[in-house]
Amino acid sequence: MRIHVLGCGNLLVGDDGFGVHVLKELEKRDLPSNIELIEAGTGGLDILNLIESTDKAIIIDAVKSGGKIGNVYRFTEKDLPPSNMSLLSLHDLGLADVLKTGRIIQPKRMPKEIIIIGCEVQQADEIRLELSPDVAKAVPVVVDMVLKEVGN
Repeated sequence: MRIHVLGCGNLLVGDDGFGVHVLKELEKRDLPSNIELIEAGTGGLDILNLIESTDKAIIIDAVKSGGKIGNVYRFTEKDLPPSNMSLLSLHDLGLADVLKTGRIIQPKRMPKEIIIIGCEVQQADEIRLELSPDVAKAVPVVVDMVLKEVGN
């Protein structure tokens, strides 16, 4: 089973880089060869190219919904985030729209299973390399969640 784990965001913009920070921690692990870690940047429709022809995709991103900073959310493609919660890195198009588009234009190349893991962030618009403290605490939580998702 081919699994792609996408870390979304921009490391230069504080909490927006949450997904990439998680990816950097996962890179330190001894993962099976069927798992590919991909820095997805700020995605948009390019996400479709990064998840095509895989069995499972796990997308990690910063979210802003007004919830408690550091809260971690897990969704499947079928129960995507509510409309008041935006995944920050997919600036051009919402993730739900991107995935629906993929299912329409390339249904046979889309993963059978898509998991979205997001962390509620504090700041995602100022230039800085580090995560805010509560968001940084969520990194190991999400790393563990991803390891469970990939069966490791």
